[in-house]
Amino acid sequence: MKDIFADLREEPLPGGGRLWRSRDLHAGQPSILFVHGAYHGAWCFGGWLNALAGKGVGVAAVDLPGHGGLPQPADYARRGISDYARCVQEAATRLNGPLVALGHSLGALVLTKAAETVDFEALCLVAPSPAGNLPGVASVSPVPADVAKQPPALADYRAVYLAGSDVAEKWHGHLVAESPRALNERYGLKISVQPRIRRGIVIEAGQEDAARHPPGQDKALAAFYGYRYILLPDAAHCMMLQHPGSDSYRVFENWALEELGRLTQAEGI
Repeated sequence: MKDIFADLREEPLPGGGRLWRSRDLHAGQPSILFVHGAYHGAWCFGGWLNALAGKGVGVAAVDLPGHGGLPQPADYARRGISDYARCVQEAATRLNGPLVALGHSLGALVLTKAAETVDFEALCLVAPSPAGNLPGVASVSPVPADVAKQPPALADYRAVYLAGSDVAEKWHGHLVAESPRALNERYGLKISVQPRIRRGIVIEAGQEDAARHPPGQDKALAAFYGYRYILLPDAAHCMMLQHPGSDSYRVFENWALEELGRLTQAEGI
């Protein structure tokens, strides 16, 4: 597969993150911004970015501070969801046109928090971490707060994140330690979200970790935001690492192209 990142423009962001964006985006062109979750980086969307770019879609993705090969600052263990959301806000200001955005896992919580102040046109939340003010949402046991949380071991990554797939071996080495504050804010339900963006979709992975995604939680989150809900029974938590021809990518692409078509028509582009 083509290395899409070789064709994207790389821009540092003021808060320590990084933006990757199509080089040929022109002012006013709608585009899609991708936000990764815990332990990952923009690299995890490479297949989806490549497939969309091949259709002429303007794409962008962020590396949150300390992710995707970026150095982890001395205060990394104290970086929280608001810091990550600020990175997304900084990225959005660099993209001069209507924005559709996708957030995966913890990145979905980051994205919806950023969307309290960024006027995204529509949001796609994939295997999303829930808002703390979702009625009936369950907390998760916290991690030690004083040191970065190391990524899951290969066996756990394969079982929990990729539903037993051997593709885990290809990607495991890219994972990085995560900020315990960010994890504990999610696990302790400390981040409330006030929904603003009225168009969106929630895609639930059927092969999910019940501790973090108990049955019914993702569907309830979709109702909380007023979004469409789709359950993909065969999808792993990290469904974006499955082949771009998978059901998960097709569902996302169909939705994204529909949203971009609507925006292009509205803008007269």
